[in-house]
Amino acid sequence: MKRILLVLGVVVLALVIVACGGSDDSSGDSGSAPSVPDVELWSGAALPTEEMSAEAATAVDAVAQSLFDSVVPAGELPGMWIGVWDPAEGVFMAAYGEAVLGETEATVEDHSYIGSATKTFTATVILELVAAGELSLDDTVADVVPDLAEQFPDTAGVTVEQLLGMHSGIPEYANTGVVLQKVVDDPATDLTIEEIIGMTVDAAGVEAPGAGLYSSTNYLILGEMIEAVVGQPAEEVITDLAQRTGLDNTALQAPGNNEMPDPSSHGYINSAGVGSLAAVGIDAAAGTDVTDWTVSWGQAAGGAYSTVADLGIWAGTGLGTALLPVELGEQRLQSSTIVADPDTGATLEYGLGIIDFGNGWIGHSGQIIGWESLVLYNVTSGAAFVGLVNETGSLVMPLSVAATQFPDFAEGLMG
Repeated sequence: MKRILLVLGVVVLALVIVACGGSDDSSGDSGSAPSVPDVELWSGAALPTEEMSAEAATAVDAVAQSLFDSVVPAGELPGMWIGVWDPAEGVFMAAYGEAVLGETEATVEDHSYIGSATKTFTATVILELVAAGELSLDDTVADVVPDLAEQFPDTAGVTVEQLLGMHSGIPEYANTGVVLQKVVDDPATDLTIEEIIGMTVDAAGVEAPGAGLYSSTNYLILGEMIEAVVGQPAEEVITDLAQRTGLDNTALQAPGNNEMPDPSSHGYINSAGVGSLAAVGIDAAAGTDVTDWTVSWGQAAGGAYSTVADLGIWAGTGLGTALLPVELGEQRLQSSTIVADPDTGATLEYGLGIIDFGNGWIGHSGQIIGWESLVLYNVTSGAAFVGLVNETGSLVMPLSVAATQFPDFAEGLMG
């Protein structure tokens, strides 16, 4: 099995397959929704809504429980949460293990951080601004955030479309090691976007725009663009998007706010997490509870939290694509090949803030230290899957549930 890469986790899927109303903790007032023109919106197949039969639910539960129990030694994967929306069988959600080791059993109501699945929210806001005429895909960093372009002149000519689609030439900050090592060394210190970009550029430089290379740094810049255009912090605007879509238990917090609403899971680094972090040069100790660690380095690239049920609703919107005019929605889903891992040459098919897994399956995965996520949706059948774990490097387990339940998803990944 190939090693899992990128601490924000988008690559994990393609590699491992081979082997809130009262819950909104964001600061300030809700962000203003872009005024999208009254035109026909993109749509995919509707999600099923009927509960799965007892027989079908028992079969899914048996697969999930078996995979969860197969983790050795016991406790290496504290908790796992899954949601299945199968057009042929119905809806099933379940939680396994513990949300807090030694204290609290996992439940489907638990909130967890979702890492890079946050990018689908950020991209949707940006594309709503494009649809509203407040932003253009051809606008550059210098056009929208001139102060940032002045500070980092090599980014000045990068366009919104290049940022969204991972063709900016700006390196992935998780891959340099310097940003995440700073988090591991001083978990209580919040990082600013300028600090993250500065450390990343100093360590790896900036390539000419054009070539496809996965980079979470792009989405930190897109978050700054949201604030510049809307006039409110990105976390407020992104949380407003979640609420407008009926996601009452989903939010992006302001930097410095590291507490999810109750009930919530704790995040951990165990053996798999140590290996995942070591892949990008980070030395971390197994058995670490990272719940109180800063998530400020994620922000618009990977700092949101959610629940299984909310992410199922989000999946059913095509991860926000259904909020866009038809033509723009189709443009979002037009993918190109990008390099997910420069060391191995592993690739992904990436659209504008969304992954094309093949056979009609779109979605995103995510990893932030202590948690991982997977959100999938089939535009043709209306099938969907959500998986969450509270340990870095363990997404293979819910991924395997998805591949078992939906063979066409596994086939798409295999190419």
